[in-house]
Amino acid sequence: AVKRDIGGMGKVGFGVAVGIATVTCVVAAVVVGRRVRRRRKWMRVVGVLKELDQACQTPLSRLRQVVDAMAVEMHAGLASEGGSKLKMLLTYVDKLPNG
Repeated sequence: AVKRDIGGMGKVGFGVAVGIATVTCVVAAVVVGRRVRRRRKWMRVVGVLKELDQACQTPLSRLRQVVDAMAVEMHAGLASEGGSKLKMLLTYVDKLPNG
């Protein structure tokens, strides 16, 4: 019977090489699995944030209405006491700071 030598390795060396390759594959599979799970979690977070962003958006026309209403209330509050729901204090600046 002729013994064949596998690339200079004996049976023990070949067994060790197969064992190392198996462990390497298992470790790689675990690492990839963790990354996939993290990615899925992150994608869920991004989805929730997108939904929240869309739900909280206020149209520009509505924001302009709020600005206009505030300006009207501020002017009314400055024009007379009790003239507005928005309380305003009349103040005067005699001198501007110079330093």
